[in-house]
Amino acid sequence: MPSEIQLTESERKLILALHKKNKSHREIATKINRSKTVVTHFLKDPLKYGLRKRTGRRKKVDERTKRLIIRTASNKTISCANIVNDLCLKMSRWTINRVIKRSNILKKMKKKHSPALTTAHKDLRLSWAKDHMIWNNEWHKVVWSDEKKFNLDGPDGFSYYWHDLRKEEEIFSTRPLGGGSVMIWASFGWGGKSSICFVDGRMNAKGYQEVLKKHLIDIGSCMGGSDWIFQQDNAPIHRAKVNLAWFKSKKINVLPWPSLSPDLNPIENLWGILARKVYAGGKQFRTKEQLKTTIIKSWEEISIEQLRALVES
Repeated sequence: MPSEIQLTESERKLILALHKKNKSHREIATKINRSKTVVTHFLKDPLKYGLRKRTGRRKKVDERTKRLIIRTASNKTISCANIVNDLCLKMSRWTINRVIKRSNILKKMKKKHSPALTTAHKDLRLSWAKDHMIWNNEWHKVVWSDEKKFNLDGPDGFSYYWHDLRKEEEIFSTRPLGGGSVMIWASFGWGGKSSICFVDGRMNAKGYQEVLKKHLIDIGSCMGGSDWIFQQDNAPIHRAKVNLAWFKSKKINVLPWPSLSPDLNPIENLWGILARKVYAGGKQFRTKEQLKTTIIKSWEEISIEQLRALVES
């Protein structure tokens, strides 16, 4: 049986700190990503731990090489095989993989999507943030809005799951062009949310105005109060002259908005909540009507507490 890997100095200090907090050996082991046996051996006699002369073959990777591997892999899309080649190491890619996994520093993650921001975009975002950083209850007046697409076959990127090796593999079925989709528009604020508007076909500036007349104008004050403020992104149909003139004629205050800034809009998080409800359990839909029915039902289930938590965020 191979001998256990020695605890580092930082790991020993962390174990002692957690032990003083009456954490169990198993809890400590989970926290530091080590076995319960290693933790138990150390706590039996921390002062003598590691003093016994160890036998067996030398470690394949010394501490200096480990640091070099971690530094090379950090925040890069480089593969383990390429690390072996780039550093001219005499070890397998599996050894590199073990070093990275045991480091407790690196974690394999999917890159987050972000719009390509220019310096001008970043400056405008910063300026917007400074202008609104002192806002507090003012956010309760804002009515947030956006469009969202829902596919019959599931959300974009819906393909990963935890597979139980004891069971048959699951199949994610897709149809040409995703089998179809529906586009919705909605809004929400501190006081509640609008109804779902299903957008048929490509919407133009006039069609957008009709959506606002039907789903916003009469309930804006319910969502944001008597002096409510409307938020929309800078899509061309939103910023069309005919619509800017309409906002002015209806005395609707429109919140200035920096371009390419969906991350600043809490409705993006609301879409996430809605999508998880709609596609719960990996659900897919055969018809658009089935999808629409589920969207409406899921939208109605979202509570005022959830909406207010998003506004406060």
